[in-house]
Amino acid sequence: MAVLVSLTCLLVGAALSVQAGRYPAWTARMETAGGVALVAGLAVIGVGLNISV
Repeated sequence: MAVLVSLTCLLVGAALSVQAGRYPAWTARMETAGGVALVAGLAVIGVGLNISV
């Protein structure tokens, strides 16, 4: 389950960051949300590794 959540967070974060240039009024918000999603995805991976060891 953690794998799916982390993968989803990583993909959504990357998609938001890439598409931010298409919406100039929302660029900063989309890049921030994408960064938060990427960090959350990496944190879920780290927690999953910590629990599995």
